[in-house]
Amino acid sequence: MRLSGFASGMDINQMVGDLMKAERQPLQKMQQDQQELILKMADYREVNREFMQFRNNTFDGVMRRSSMDSKQVTSSNEAAVSGTAGAGAANGTYTISNVERAQSAYNFSDDRISTDDEFDPSQSLYEQRNGLEGDFTLNEEGEIEFGMTTFDESGDPVEVEFSFDQSDSLNDILGAINTSELGVQTFYDNNSQQVSISRTETGVFNPNEDGQEIVFGTANEDGELVGSGFLTGTLQLNQGSEAGAQNATFQFNGLDMERQSNDFEINGVNISLNNEFTDPVTLNVANNTDEIFDTVMDFVDEYNELIEMVDGKVSQEYYRDYAPLTDEQRREMSESEVEMWEERAHSGLVRNDRMLTGALNQMRQDFYTPVNPDDPNQSFSQVTEIGITTTSNYQDRGRLEVDEAQLRSAIEQDPEAVYQMFASDGEETEDKGIARRIRDSLSGSIDLISNRAGRSEMASNQQFTIGREIDQAEDRISNFERRMQQVEERHWAQFTAMEQAMAQANAQAEQMMSQMGGMGQQM
Repeated sequence: MRLSGFASGMDINQMVGDLMKAERQPLQKMQQDQQELILKMADYREVNREFMQFRNNTFDGVMRRSSMDSKQVTSSNEAAVSGTAGAGAANGTYTISNVERAQSAYNFSDDRISTDDEFDPSQSLYEQRNGLEGDFTLNEEGEIEFGMTTFDESGDPVEVEFSFDQSDSLNDILGAINTSELGVQTFYDNNSQQVSISRTETGVFNPNEDGQEIVFGTANEDGELVGSGFLTGTLQLNQGSEAGAQNATFQFNGLDMERQSNDFEINGVNISLNNEFTDPVTLNVANNTDEIFDTVMDFVDEYNELIEMVDGKVSQEYYRDYAPLTDEQRREMSESEVEMWEERAHSGLVRNDRMLTGALNQMRQDFYTPVNPDDPNQSFSQVTEIGITTTSNYQDRGRLEVDEAQLRSAIEQDPEAVYQMFASDGEETEDKGIARRIRDSLSGSIDLISNRAGRSEMASNQQFTIGREIDQAEDRISNFERRMQQVEERHWAQFTAMEQAMAQANAQAEQMMSQMGGMGQQM
């Protein structure tokens, strides 16, 4: 039970509050220290995210051969022939002439499939059977049954047998054919009431001379063709009406060639025959200097952004007198004062941090250590030889600058050497390219920072150093809060005892005064 100034007349609540405010002063420092740890952890993680992003981008940039050995193909007649080239394509000029394009095999109904002008391909075919021109039969199970055969790229037959119940429509049947592994496309034309069927790929696949590409039926055990009745009877398709199957034929640098498709690859060059023609058309394959140049420049720009960001962190001024604000302090300040204070409180938390400065120093070393090429005839071994150097301003902390003309010249002279400058691999550091070294160094730094500040996916603060320190700070705050509760109870106990003593004294005094007043009346 707490007595609050009834006997003494003092404001005990105010007095205890003032005493506890003084007692709680160390708590503010504990909370600020804990908050500073949280802010420092955020700075570390921000740097780590940038490290990981740069590491990943490096792999997809200067370390990817397709980006650093890019080719461009120029055609003397794009409308006739066009092309692209992969990284392995040899530079040179190719001549193509006497082109006949590949064609797809196709077939179609010889006649309309129905005499009924109201025939509906979306309704049951069985229910409309009386209006069909050709024979319509069902198997013993009362199903529509037939088979088809096509051929794959190896010339092997692809046989598919179909069966449909009496509720299925013509659209259902044609849809099933289209989605099968036959590699054909069918459709029904309402105006002519005919069915068309064609191979989805151009070229000749049937290895038998003068063989059909779309065969109606499938071969039984004796090699006889069976199951074509629905196609040739109901759909009025005629095996002999097939046409169109043709491979592409052309002359390539004087050699007679043939391909099933109009799009094919020769010597690493992807060629598209866009039209038929006779006169020669040339394709010129050369290094795509612009794309390689852009890839290297992107790498340099990202590297500069990375070191600028990290250097900004480690060189920020640390304001010792601006500790993070507690909630109570923030309530006592204006919005602009809070903004200014927090800007300084967040500054310099990783100033001159050894892990971060060490990462910067290692990256600079990785950049300027010569690369030992596997090929002794390789043109370049140092990054300065391709026009990449550091700025003359020491305050840039190793920021790179590029002599663009020299870089372009190096790419045109020996693009493979430029690629190896960044991506070469080997057992020793000296044998590794610049980008590969930096990736390895960043991986080590990322692990160190993660051990110190953790990663967002970590489940527990106990998995990293700052997390454990934050938990320890929380324990100290909790223990201190419990002690403050005990201290507050002690203060209240003391004041309560004082109030009780004063109340007792006042009662005794009143009693004495009452007795003395009675004696005076008797006298």
